Formats: sequence, C-alpha cells, structure tokens
Amino acid sequence: MKASSVRFPAAFALLLLGCSSGDNREGSTAIPPPPGPGPAPDPGLPTVVTYADSLTQHGITWTFDKPYATGQYANGDFWVAVDPGTQTVRVITISPPFTGSMNGWEVNPADKVKQGFDSRIYDFDPARVPALPYDALPGKSIVKAISLNPVPAGIQTFLKTAAVLTVVPEIPLSASTLFRPPYFGPDKPTYRTTDLQTQLLPSIAPSANAPTLDIVRQWFERVWLDHKEGWTGRAMHPADNMPDYGAGMAVETGEAALRLMLDDPVGEKVPALIRFVQYGIDLYAMRLGGVVWGGAGGGHGVGRKIVLAFAGLLFNHAGMIAATANPPSKDNTFSEDGSCLYAIPARTTLWGQPGTAAQYWNNQLTGSGGRSVRDPYGYIDGGEIPGGVYQFCCTSQTWKGAALAVHLMPQLRPIWNYEPFLDYVDRWVDFGAWTQPDPYAPLGSGAFDTDPSNGIGRYPALHGTNKNSGYWGSVFANSMWTQYRPAGTARMPHIQPYGGTFAGSVVVNLQTPHTPGAILRYTTDGSDPTAGSPLFTGPFPITTSLTIRARAFAPGLNDSAVNRASFTIN
Repeated sequence: MKASSVRFPAAFALLLLGCSSGDNREGSTAIPPPPGPGPAPDPGLPTVVTYADSLTQHGITWTFDKPYATGQYANGDFWVAVDPGTQTVRVITISPPFTGSMNGWEVNPADKVKQGFDSRIYDFDPARVPALPYDALPGKSIVKAISLNPVPAGIQTFLKTAAVLTVVPEIPLSASTLFRPPYFGPDKPTYRTTDLQTQLLPSIAPSANAPTLDIVRQWFERVWLDHKEGWTGRAMHPADNMPDYGAGMAVETGEAALRLMLDDPVGEKVPALIRFVQYGIDLYAMRLGGVVWGGAGGGHGVGRKIVLAFAGLLFNHAGMIAATANPPSKDNTFSEDGSCLYAIPARTTLWGQPGTAAQYWNNQLTGSGGRSVRDPYGYIDGGEIPGGVYQFCCTSQTWKGAALAVHLMPQLRPIWNYEPFLDYVDRWVDFGAWTQPDPYAPLGSGAFDTDPSNGIGRYPALHGTNKNSGYWGSVFANSMWTQYRPAGTARMPHIQPYGGTFAGSVVVNLQTPHTPGAILRYTTDGSDPTAGSPLFTGPFPITTSLTIRARAFAPGLNDSAVNRASFTIN
C-alpha cells in the first residue's frame, strides 16, 4: 500500500489541496467544487486525507489502480474520492476474492430478497456481483462480505463479516463529523454527528449488570447487514458484526438504548452513540426501500424499531419519525407492533402474529404450519401454546429493554406510537400468559367450539403462567426494570364501543376489568391523559367526531398505557 496523509482544517481544505487538473502527482489531486446547501461544517474540525492505492478493514482489502484520496467517517468506515478527471475509482481487486459462490460483494444493495454474498443463503444471484476491474462512480456503496467456511456449530449464518466502502465525488468537508451514508439503495443523504440532539439523552443512575460503553460501541462497530427480509435474512447476518437471530438483536438494541441513557458524561457516550445511530440510518434507508421486519416471523423481526425511533428523535428527522410512528401497516412493518394487538373480546392486549383462523386451527390440530398465529377470536394469547413457543422463547422477554427505554425517555413515546406494545410488555412482566375467560372449546373437542357458553376455554390452566420469563432476555434490562418500573402496572382500560362511525351521537363507556379499584381519566383534545385530566364517572354521549384517549391510575401501580379510539359522527 502506498499512502500519504495530510490533515486539513475543513474551511481551508479546498484552498490547500487545489492544483491544476493536469498535475497527477500523488498528494496533489485537484478538488472539485464544494457541495450545495447542507448542514454547515464545523471549521474547527479537521479533514484527514490519506492518498492510498488500497484500503483494508475487518480483513477485507480493496485495491485500486493508483492512489486516491481516502478517509474515514465518524463511525470508522472508509470513503474514497473519485479521480477528478475520470470521475471514477478503478477497483482492481477485492480480497478475499469472490469464488463464484462465496465471499461475494454488491454495489448499492437494493433488493430485499436476492443477494450476491453466498450461494448457501437463499435467493443467491451471482449476477449481482460486478466484474473486476470495476469503475466505481460517486454515490456507490461497495458492500463486501467474507463467508464462513466451515460454519461453526451453533451459528446459523454463512457470513463471517462485511464492510462498506463508500465512493464520494470529492473530499468531504469535516469528514470526522459525517456518518457513513446508508449502504442500502441509491440515495446517499448526509447526516452529521453535530446534528445529534444529545441534550435529549437522559442521565439516570445505572442499575447492576450494565455493559460498558465500549462494549456497546463494539456491538455496532461493523455494519449490520439487515436488508434481506424474513427468516432467510438470518443467514446473511455476519457473525462478527451482529447476532444472527432477531431475538439476540433485540437484546442488544434494547440494552444499547438503555445504556446510552445512564449518567455518564455525554462525551463518553458519543463513540457508542454514533455506531448505534449509524444502524438507524441504515434501517431508515431500508424502510424507504420497502424492507419490513414484521409479519408472522416468530422472533426474526424484533429489535429494529427502537433503533429507528432513537435515531429519528436525536436527529429530529421528520422522515425517520414518520416511518416509525406511522408505518404503512402495524401488522407487517415492525414485529413489535404486529405481535401485540388490543383485542376487544379480551379487553386487553394479546400476543400473536398475523394469520387466519384456518392457519391457527391447522397448527392447533396438527402442530404444523405457523406457530405464532394470533387467536382469531380475540380472547387468549396466540401461538401453538399460549405463553409458550415464540411468545416465550423469543419475543416477550426481549422487548423489556425497548419498552423501558420508551418509558424512560418520554420523547420516544409519541415516536413509538403503539401503546398496546407497552401494555403487553407490562402484562407479561406482571402476570404472564393470558387464557381466561375463553368461551371457545379446548383442543380435542372439535376444530371449532360447539358450545361457546360453557366457558371452559382452550388452555385454562395456562392463565398467568411463565410470568416475566423467556429464553432470550437481558440481565441488564431486567435489573433496570426492577429499579425503574417496579411493583406492577395498571392495565390499559377498555373503550366501548371501540370507535367507529355513528349517526348523530354515541354513548361511550370506559372500563378497567383487569385492574379492580383503578380510576380512569380521559381526554378528547389529542393529548395523553394525566392525573389532572377529566375523571371518568360514567357513560357519556359524544355528538362530534373526536378521538378518546383513556388511561388507568391505581395506588401503588404504574399508570397504564394509553388506549385510544376514534369516533366519527355523521
């Protein structure tokens, strides 16, 4: 590798590096004009430029035909600037080399199904790997993977690591304040560390078992390759970069969010914060490209929503906030939303993922098919066994970190914008599985109940089992929960009727069937109820279109999640 390094104050980088276009000496490449309007760089921060004919990161080496201006983003990933004359970077080799079936690479990955990294991963398409030499244009993210061969026992991915090299049109100003542009898709927007509203981070006393900030930084040091949808995406999660399974990802993202809220000086949080937010930037690009992490995916899709919400809040980024708060589908965008549904018959939030009655009963009677389908009648937790399988192993306990982060950082709550999730996590921690009352017949009495009035239920003995337990979980999140959300929570109140369109008027009733003795307060102005909001004293009529928000308060308990129902009066 031939390289020379210089450090330029950003405000003077163009002046000091400028030269004629005919001068091709190393270290004297002409610099194109500065970019158009955007975040103002900090003139006190230097731009470090290295002229190099190769770059190496995480065991991956990109070799060029000659030295180019290179440097690093705030998260440590490399950029390389094109030659001003050709407007390209010629990549001669990328090692370890693509074998035709392993060690693949892609440019601006944008497909949520097909991939060119390894033939052992579903939907392999070798045509996605460009031929070398490759003339890279500005705005290209070269994503290179190293395959695992052989695959160690207990690992369910075929990739060892991955890294991103971004091709830029010119030397970036104040490069040390720039995040790497998202690796996914053709758009490469600019995000700066100086735009992060770090004053919003809480500063609370730690509980036991907190990971160090350096450990959190290491979790997100390398790119989380997360754009392949569904359970097959697990095989494309690089083992050195990230957990392969969604439940493990949820544990780490929940812990990271909580760890960044502790009372360390903000400056000490910054390295970990930058890496965590970088993942949020990548997730946002994936979401814009149509990638989702929801649906009936067991524990595969959990753990992403808290990262995107966190990044959206700290950037005050309207797009990120909208993508989190108002996704196109609550069922299919984020697993945390799609797995928790407020059920009118049960008058509480139940666990279960999207599916049909036929799919539910096929699994109940044969044990085959989806094992996470929600109860089609809305009385009990879904899945093959309420309180078991994916509800127990891979979702409920992993969500404690994200749910507590939303409670501890109130600005996150409207961005999260799904109270049934918060209600469900409280219920799982305080009570466990939900199976009563249930008017439908137990398994073995026929596929469908012939006597709904008997009230026996399908799994009466499982009501309240597996409280606050599960295979995947976090000791740190558990200790933080004990410290900051103790003694239980009032259940989210029931609104009857649960919204709809009515002629002239409608009488609304509020109930707390699962928290005896609780008092209810409500609002109609769009705000969440507080201890000073109107007290519910009995059914009341409404004659204009509005949204009712209701919350339960009870002595010795945390306030409930907020239920809401919208009414249209014709």
